[in-house]
Amino acid sequence: MFHYDYQGLQLSQLSDICGGPCQVTTNAAKAKVDGVELDATLQPTDRFTVRLALNWLDARYDEYAPAYNDTTVTPNVRRSVNFAGRPLNRSPKWSWIAGVNYVVPVGDGKIVADAQTSARSRYEVTDLANFAYFYQPAATKTDLSLTYNAPEDKFYVAGFVENLENNLIVTGASTGLFGSVTFADPRTYGVRAGFKF
Repeated sequence: MFHYDYQGLQLSQLSDICGGPCQVTTNAAKAKVDGVELDATLQPTDRFTVRLALNWLDARYDEYAPAYNDTTVTPNVRRSVNFAGRPLNRSPKWSWIAGVNYVVPVGDGKIVADAQTSARSRYEVTDLANFAYFYQPAATKTDLSLTYNAPEDKFYVAGFVENLENNLIVTGASTGLFGSVTFADPRTYGVRAGFKF
């Protein structure tokens, strides 16, 4: 379990309030974060490992009412919205991870098969500078890999797939004249290799 009590939390956001794209930093007067983390690692055999994790998070602004001089709509007029009670950016209420790992000896080397799935509940992606709310729906992400490790780990070769579901996951968003959205990587696959000197 954990608890964080922030005073004067600083937040940065891309905005066009200065007549062009610029980074705006404001102080969120108060914010609180409460959470519970549960982790477990099970090893039924010396070759097979199971990983489990569950997280609950309650992250919200207690006081936050930023105001900016609006130079692009109505000069010299200040606008403000109170974010008190709203969740912090990219703070899902629930998240969990489940993974398995299996090792097969091959001579003096080994082959390692690994699979992991993670999930997050819906979370808010807020454009604080322009007072806009977006939501990332609940989503899962599954990663798979198959790795050959040479004797004494002198080198390895791995095939992998990440974001197997190819889910579109928003990591950031901004509105206004220079609005944009950023996403996590789509489905990615390939081969990695490395060695030790």
